[in-house]
Amino acid sequence: MFLDSRDSSDFSDRNSILYGHHMDNGSMFQNLIYYKDSSFCEEHPTAQLITPDGSYVVEFFAGYVSTVDGDAWRLDFTSDEEFGDWLKAVKEKTLFESMVVPTAADRIVTLSTCSYEFHNARFVVHGRLVSD
Repeated sequence: MFLDSRDSSDFSDRNSILYGHHMDNGSMFQNLIYYKDSSFCEEHPTAQLITPDGSYVVEFFAGYVSTVDGDAWRLDFTSDEEFGDWLKAVKEKTLFESMVVPTAADRIVTLSTCSYEFHNARFVVHGRLVSD
């Protein structure tokens, strides 16, 4: 897995993107595609992110299939309003229900892996980053 090179390593950006392969052996982000099923999200609504600087909980609020040129990987926002609009747009795409309502004050972690619905499909899951 790797963090997008445009992101800060301390996860202080508005949207920090982690990429990982969908490995058949269960490693990396193989389980990420299970978020296509809402019952999986109900059983696993969060993840733990451990960094050298601290531990966080990621509260998932959206997951969907995207094209590689979709807006899931957007990093630059000119205002809180623009960021809030992006959060609303990605939440509207979700395949599962979540009680988490992200705001422009939140930091987001986006998990991205390959998917096979069409050529260059990606499955992304967005979560709100909370200090553990």
